[in-house]
Amino acid sequence: MLEDNEDGAWSKLPQPLQQQFFKLAEKEAERFKERIKRIQQKLRSLGEVIRGRPIPDSDEWKKWRVAVVDGSNSPTTSERLGIRVGTYCASYLIFEGMQQVDEGYVSRCYVTEQREGYGESLTLLELLRLNLERELAHYCLKEKNIDWIILDGSFFGFRASAHRVKEEIVGVDEYRFGRELISNIRDKTLTLMDSRKVIGLIKRSRSAAIDGWLLYKHGDPSKCVGANDKYILAALLPPGHYFAYEWIFECPEAYHYYAQMRALYDYATLSKRKIRSMDQLYDSAKRKVTHSIYKSLGYAVERITNLARYFVRCCEPPPFEFEVKVGTDIEPLLSYFKAFHNPATGLPWPIDLVDHNTTIPKGFNKEFVEEIEALLIKNALSQKEMLINYFTYLNPQKEED
Repeated sequence: MLEDNEDGAWSKLPQPLQQQFFKLAEKEAERFKERIKRIQQKLRSLGEVIRGRPIPDSDEWKKWRVAVVDGSNSPTTSERLGIRVGTYCASYLIFEGMQQVDEGYVSRCYVTEQREGYGESLTLLELLRLNLERELAHYCLKEKNIDWIILDGSFFGFRASAHRVKEEIVGVDEYRFGRELISNIRDKTLTLMDSRKVIGLIKRSRSAAIDGWLLYKHGDPSKCVGANDKYILAALLPPGHYFAYEWIFECPEAYHYYAQMRALYDYATLSKRKIRSMDQLYDSAKRKVTHSIYKSLGYAVERITNLARYFVRCCEPPPFEFEVKVGTDIEPLLSYFKAFHNPATGLPWPIDLVDHNTTIPKGFNKEFVEEIEALLIKNALSQKEMLINYFTYLNPQKEED
């Protein structure tokens, strides 16, 4: 279908590669079509078990002051200056009812030596951005007389990559090593969570806890849907409805363990390990989650997993997921989401607005480094040749983003 597109990325490949990729795309489209058919068949029976509930109506939110906090970092670091440079920022917007009444923005840069471990530098950059987001959320909680704070992202989503940089040198502010930065983010997050005034809103959910639960319940992988929870609930939840994991699981925290179960089952099958029972597999999933949390965050698992998750579908677009501390009354929040959402995305309007305001555009980091270079050359004319050589790209064939 793209063969006439002379300006697209496809046309930049040699003709033999273009034709090979066309054939691969056709093959994958057929495979995907069959997969969709299988999923649809399984969803018909699952619809009898998983049902949403109508979102309640309430005007309580009209009196609220709601803050929304988000951040962004450059997708890459620049190495042009003989060092690694990354940029990041965070902001908050505050609403009274539907009216925006306040805002705040903070920008930072991360500079480190060019050492091995480029991926670790990007992870540290993301953690510094997340730490800045938590600082702004704390500021709103303490200083802005807020009823609710919406964070863009889950409370502890950073733990998946945190263990890789615990011993890395940070050298920013008071953080000498990655473990100090991680501990600070963890403690700030727990404080926000314990306030019961903060929610983590997850736009790109990939968890497959429902499949893990189906596997546990039936002991048969063929009973699993083969899709993540957001896809399943997009098919089963009508607009104006919500769903809670705790309605089908034995406790709100169990989604952590069911989400791990299917992955463990697939690993055991591929490695030809015997699974004695679904209870044994569930216990293994629980141990793995416990170990992973302690390894990355070094903290009591019960505190980190004390979260309940919900899916909300306000209108036609797919549902979004959010989490709060277990025991938090969510019904007024649900009414807020229903009344004040963007019909194009299904997300609360404040989240879409802060995301638009805060996102660092592609190419900005390169321009930021070029600005540093220009200022240095302007103010050091006698050393101009040395500086130009110093700023030469490490790989002259590829320009940085």
